Amino acid sequence: MRSFLKPVTVSAAALLSLAGCGGTNVQDGMTLDLALITARARPISGAAGARELMNDQGTRAVLTSGFVTLGSVELLPCAEVGWKRVLRQLSPVGTAWAHHTVTHPTRLDTAHVVNLGSEDGTVIPLGAVHPPPGRYCHARLHFEPAGNNAQGLAAAAQGDAPVDMVGRSLHLRGTLGTGQDSEPQPFEVSFQTRASVDVLLEWVTLSEANPHTQLVFALSWDTWLDGVSAEQPPANVDLVGNVARSVVPPSSVAP
Repeated sequence: MRSFLKPVTVSAAALLSLAGCGGTNVQDGMTLDLALITARARPISGAAGARELMNDQGTRAVLTSGFVTLGSVELLPCAEVGWKRVLRQLSPVGTAWAHHTVTHPTRLDTAHVVNLGSEDGTVIPLGAVHPPPGRYCHARLHFEPAGNNAQGLAAAAQGDAPVDMVGRSLHLRGTLGTGQDSEPQPFEVSFQTRASVDVLLEWVTLSEANPHTQLVFALSWDTWLDGVSAEQPPANVDLVGNVARSVVPPSSVAP
């Protein structure tokens, strides 16, 4: 029987046209400003100070100072599906972007020592990344010990109770009270551990029509002491992990 099926060939030029790729197609990168704020995650009963909290164990605490080191923020593109992934894999060349000198255009590697002393809602600029156009579904935040070039080291080393944050990922100072009638006890802890978290982005899309936007992450500081109790003092709890888990998915706002 004679077959009526004919082989289908696709030229390299046609494939590149479908994939949106080309050797001379150089496009400008986008600008995404990154920032932080601090905020409460849960209400607290009665008259409470600005940094007073009640944790998940019923432990009442007051943070008199706090510093945490955010090592990096990385944007993660949405997973490719269907024909887009196939065409990209078949394409012999990729699209070149104008910001080719940037080693990691989707990652901000400048470490920041964040001071909890700022009022909630105060925007703390982190910097900008210049990723290629596309849709980004997650951001990965790394909390880690500060190096000698971290931003905010000088601010932490000033004041009545200076802290050298080099080599530290978290430093907290305050008071703890575990009962209604118990006298609050002072505490001070430092950590050198690391923790990361992936947070969901709400359809962040960068394109020629939308080349510039801002993401503002929130740190829910009143959850940092979760797990702390009379039986589990702060030094025995993974507080850096608590910091990572406290990150609230960011709002996306126009610059």
